[in-house]
Order: sequence, then C-alpha cells, then structure tokens
Amino acid sequence: MRVARIDENICDRSPFCPAAMSCRFKAFKVTFGGSFRINISIDEEKCTGCGVCTRYCPHGAIELVEKEKAS
Repeated sequence: MRVARIDENICDRSPFCPAAMSCRFKAFKVTFGGSFRINISIDEEKCTGCGVCTRYCPHGAIELVEKEKAS
C-alpha cells in the first residue's frame, strides 16, 4: 500500500496548504506552534494513497511511497 510523504526540505509549510485542503480523508494535520511556526504532517492510518494531494502541492513536496510494514 502506498501513502503520501512530505519532503520537509521542499514544503513551504503554508497554513493555507492546498494539498492539505484537497484531502477528503482528513489525513493532513496542520498545527501552529507559535512565532509563525507551522507543521504539516500526514496521518498514515488515514491516508489511502489516492495521490490527489500530490497534484495539489504547488511545490511538488509530496510523493507517494510504499508504506513500511510493521514488524
């Protein structure tokens, strides 16, 4: 199964992230840490690997990767 991953080096951490807004499964979590610090993460349990978010990310910071299997 594939899931979305964010490349932290490319992501601009916009509070108005179009990729996060495009996820109908609510897999993205946007948190505000004060002093304009924004963190965007993806809940792999909610992510279905549909790839919609990859098309909405204006910076190409999201890719689909194989989900790591639990040992």
